[in-house]
Amino acid sequence: MSFRGEAAIIGIGELPTRRTIPGMSVGGLMAQAARLAMEDAHISKDDIDGLVTEGGDTFPGFAAEYLGIRPRFGTGSSMMGASGATGVTLASMAVMNGLANYVLVVIAQERNPALPRGIEGFPGPGAEFDFPYGPAAGANTGYAQIYGRHMAKYGTTQEQLAHVAANERANAQGNENAVFDGQPITHDDVLNSRYVNYPLRLLECVMPCAGAAAVIVTTAERAKASLTKPVYVLGGATALDDFGGMQRPDITVTPVARSAPTAFAMSGYTPRDIQFAQFYD
Repeated sequence: MSFRGEAAIIGIGELPTRRTIPGMSVGGLMAQAARLAMEDAHISKDDIDGLVTEGGDTFPGFAAEYLGIRPRFGTGSSMMGASGATGVTLASMAVMNGLANYVLVVIAQERNPALPRGIEGFPGPGAEFDFPYGPAAGANTGYAQIYGRHMAKYGTTQEQLAHVAANERANAQGNENAVFDGQPITHDDVLNSRYVNYPLRLLECVMPCAGAAAVIVTTAERAKASLTKPVYVLGGATALDDFGGMQRPDITVTPVARSAPTAFAMSGYTPRDIQFAQFYD
């Protein structure tokens, strides 16, 4: 099934990303982002008849009740870092097939600094089969194993990968919504930061933060009448393997290796055509 050119984004709402946003619940963050997206699209909540959320704290039923909407299409996209792109893919499929006219895709996350950090106290598959072999408490530490394997397999160096973190931080400068706006780092800063789990360093780790973003997806036909310039969705795809990545035949290869070719084929473009790319860990 191809939805190339069949769906379009006509509104976007984004809250500034911060370490914490005091006094705001995840529902409040979600509602603010949704309102901004609807205002940008010049529609009201009564027009929204489709809803895609991340799941978890903002599962569809809770989100619909909190926002005061009764969509005829709703689903959750619990794909962690891929939830946003997956949400747009699901929304595009929904409008193309007549399941909804205007789909709100919204993701929000709060961060309560009072909550304990580290690995949960209850047992799980990761605690039994992954953690004893390298991952430590905290976000991203499991990537140290992937990092180390990549170095051993391809000859990648820490000096090379430090450029990734430095460039990501450079891209945040001048973006008032970025949590690290005004806090640039250099390549040497990355290499001089302490190890969190060798060979992963502190400045290579994700920063826990709070924020929210939302988009409005509709059909290409309805987008023609939009008061904002539509952004047409050309392709999208998903793929899965194991939860933490440690059980893959090759831990340096992620499911993107399978989903990306599908998305590119749908779009009619190749990686060489891409002029702007945004990656997430």
